[in-house]
Amino acid sequence: MSTATPPRFVKARPPRKQRYRILIAHGKEIREFHVRPWAAAATAAAGILFGVFYFAATGYLVFRDDLLAASFARQARIQQAYEDRIATLRSDIDRLTSRQLINQEAFEGRLAKLLGRQEALDARQDIIASLSQTVRSVGLASDSAPLPRPRPSVDEKPDSITTGSIEPLDAPVKLASVALRTNTAAEKLPVSDEANRMAEAESSIEALAREQVDYVADIAEEVTARSSKIAAVLGKLGRKPKLDNDDESAMGGPYIPLDEDSDPEAFRANVDVVAAQVENLATLQKAASRLPLAKPMPSAPITSRYGARMDPFLHRLAMHAGIDFKAPTGSPARATAPGKVTIAAYTKGYGNMVEIDHGGGVSTRYAHLSRLMVKPGAYVDTGTIVGQTGSTGRSTGPHLHYEIRVNNKAIDPMAYIKAGTELTPLL
Repeated sequence: MSTATPPRFVKARPPRKQRYRILIAHGKEIREFHVRPWAAAATAAAGILFGVFYFAATGYLVFRDDLLAASFARQARIQQAYEDRIATLRSDIDRLTSRQLINQEAFEGRLAKLLGRQEALDARQDIIASLSQTVRSVGLASDSAPLPRPRPSVDEKPDSITTGSIEPLDAPVKLASVALRTNTAAEKLPVSDEANRMAEAESSIEALAREQVDYVADIAEEVTARSSKIAAVLGKLGRKPKLDNDDESAMGGPYIPLDEDSDPEAFRANVDVVAAQVENLATLQKAASRLPLAKPMPSAPITSRYGARMDPFLHRLAMHAGIDFKAPTGSPARATAPGKVTIAAYTKGYGNMVEIDHGGGVSTRYAHLSRLMVKPGAYVDTGTIVGQTGSTGRSTGPHLHYEIRVNNKAIDPMAYIKAGTELTPLL
C-alpha cells in the first residue's frame, strides 16, 4: 500500500518594498529611474538643509550691516562703561592720594612742632638742673626733679621719646621707649599706628612739661614757706638780715605763671625769681646758723632762769643775767654757735669763764667752769667743748652759768633757745 506524501507548505516571501520610479520622457524616449525610499528621504533632507542654509545666508547678507552696527554699539557701551569706571577709580585714587598727602603734611607738622617743644624742654631742663643744685645747698630735697626725655628722631631707624617715673637728676635714666617713625620706602607704618605713636609721644612731652612746671612751683612754695618762718623767728630776735629784694612781695613768695609751652627765656626768667628766693633763704639760714640757738648742756635741767631773783649770798633781789644748768663737776660745756674765743680765764664773779664772739655784736659766756678747754683767739664750732662744769667764782655749787649778750648787754637766753627749737628743722 502506498503512502501518500503530505503536501509541502512553502513560506511566503514578504512583499518587496515598493520603489519610487522617476520617468523622464524626451520625445519618444522614455527613461525610467527607480529610487529607493531612503535615497528619496536623504535627497529631501538635503534639499531642506540647502534651503535653510540658503535663506540664512540670504538673511545674513541682508541684515549683516544692522547686526554689525548693533555689535559695535554694544562694544562701545561696554568700553564706555569701563572707561567711566576707570575714571571714577582714578578720581578716588587722586582723592585718597591728596588726603594722604594732607595727612602726611599734618603728621610732619606735628612732628616738627614736637621736636621744637623737645628742644625747648631740653633747654628748660638745663635750667632746672642748675636750680636743683642750688636747692640742695639750702637743704631742700630735689628728688622730684623731672628727668629729661630723649628727643624723637626722624631717621629711618626709630629713636624714641620716653616716659618714666621721677627720679633724682643724677640717677640713671631707665625709661620705656615710644618709637616715632616717618613714612619711608623701607618701612611704613599704618596711619593708625603713626597716629597712636604720635599721640603717645605728645603725651610724654606734655607730661615732662607739667613735671617741670610743677617742680619749679613746688620749690617756690617750699622756699617761700621756709624763708617766711625763719625771717619771722629772726625778726622776733631782732636779727633779721638784709635780703635782696626784701619787700612784701618777695617775702610773700613770687607769683610764677609758668606755662607748659613757655619758651626757655620766659621759663628762665621765672626760675631766676625762684633762684633769688633760694639765695635769700640761704642768707637767712646762714644768719641763723651763726646765732647761739643751741643749749650748752642739752640734757641738763635748768635750775635758775634769767631775771630778778633772790641773791644766794646777800639774800635780796638781784638781777640774774643768764640761766643756770645743774650738772656735776666735770660735765662738758659746749659752744652754742660758731665763733672766736675772746676770754678763757678766771674772771671776777664768774670764776673760770669762756666768752665767745659770734659776730654781729652777739656773744656768749660759760661761767663757774672747773677746767678751761680752749684758749683766747681760738675758733670753735657749734658743739665744741669749751670747758668742764664746776663751782669756781661766786657759786654755791657745781653748775654752768650761761649768758647771751647783744652789744655787751645781757638778754634772756631762753629767747634764743626757743628760737633754736623752731629753726633747727629749717636749717
